[in-house]
Amino acid sequence: MTGNRRGSDIVRAGRERRSAPRKHARRSTSRRKPKGAGHERRAEILAAAKELFLKEGYETVTTRKLAQRVGISQTGLYLYFRNKEAIYDELCARTFAQLTDRLEEVALSTGASERGLQRIIEAYIHFGLAHPDEYQLTFMVTHPNLVASHIKDMSLAIEKQGPGMRSFLRFRDRIAWLAAAGQLSADDVTLVAQTVLVAAHGLVAFLIARPWYPWVEREKLIDRLVMTVVAGLLPPNPDNVPRKPGMG
Repeated sequence: MTGNRRGSDIVRAGRERRSAPRKHARRSTSRRKPKGAGHERRAEILAAAKELFLKEGYETVTTRKLAQRVGISQTGLYLYFRNKEAIYDELCARTFAQLTDRLEEVALSTGASERGLQRIIEAYIHFGLAHPDEYQLTFMVTHPNLVASHIKDMSLAIEKQGPGMRSFLRFRDRIAWLAAAGQLSADDVTLVAQTVLVAAHGLVAFLIARPWYPWVEREKLIDRLVMTVVAGLLPPNPDNVPRKPGMG
């Protein structure tokens, strides 16, 4: 009897084990995403890079960290960008394109007039202040690997230039256009173009980097800078009467 009961208990225990729900296998903790469209994946990589570059600094972010943020392998990231510098270049190229388009739009709407330069400088400043993240990444990040990412030779054809130099050359063309129309005194258009950009960039960079500084009213500061720059570039007045910006 004891033996029969023991056998019955063993059989019943086996049945219970077979009928008990099986524990699910441990799910993978991988965050990798399914393969998507190439343009969508590129956009995700660029968005993640922009966020990390701003938050942690360009020099500390690795492609491995970028891949993890996007949810792909490091090898997978290289299918879209050859290295971190290429990702940064793409971010900058988009900003340069947007800035150049905006300046061209303003230049064409105002024409070859003294007020045209005034409006172009104002447009540059307001673009930077309206897009502080993009401006900071494009104009305020320094790293040895970025210096030689594109050849800096203004004598090369524009199609052989990097996005930043292409943007500058188009801006310089606008300065030459205004000078040819007699609105500016510009014997050296490269010097004048760089002078204007240095002045405008200095203001934008200060306002982005030091927002807590007790600045005067922003628009007054912008107006005074623009008027000062434009006044210094006005052509000589034959009657020796001082000209004020906006009077031509």
